[in-house]
Amino acid sequence: MTNKKIVFIGMMGSGKTTIACLLAEKLNLAFFDMDKIFTQKFNISISEFFKEFGEEKFRIEETNILKQALVNDNFVLSCGGGVILKKENRDLIFNEGIITIFLKTNSETIYNRIKNDVSRPLLMVENPKKEIEHILKKREEFYNLAKITIQTDNKTINEITEEIFSKLCQTY
Repeated sequence: MTNKKIVFIGMMGSGKTTIACLLAEKLNLAFFDMDKIFTQKFNISISEFFKEFGEEKFRIEETNILKQALVNDNFVLSCGGGVILKKENRDLIFNEGIITIFLKTNSETIYNRIKNDVSRPLLMVENPKKEIEHILKKREEFYNLAKITIQTDNKTINEITEEIFSKLCQTY
């Protein structure tokens, strides 16, 4: 694969970072994780950033990081789950030169994967399971704009990675 820009989207807990990293290794491409870049840039956790500065400021900084990452060639990028909320970000990742991969995961699976994770600021609510369903419903139309959709429920990390690799080889 030459000159590939592969961008992973999906809900928190869908496996974007893990799968994107494995795929990058398999394809011998650079790997970037927006959340990791963010925490390194600001030297603060995303959860703390949310508390201190709010979601709107976070989304602005997230867009700046996305723009910086997309300048590169030959990479796999794991985006934060809400990156698709801003039209500007959608315009950046849903275009001809980028292969977007949506890791589709149902709300029950997401809840089971992240129910004990206190670093998820959007889930610091009374009923996180219901909040996951609400967030998923709000974002699904945007996630569905991806060029490749992979259902992740009841699959291993390796099965998901191989399925993506196979689709990439067939299509690109």
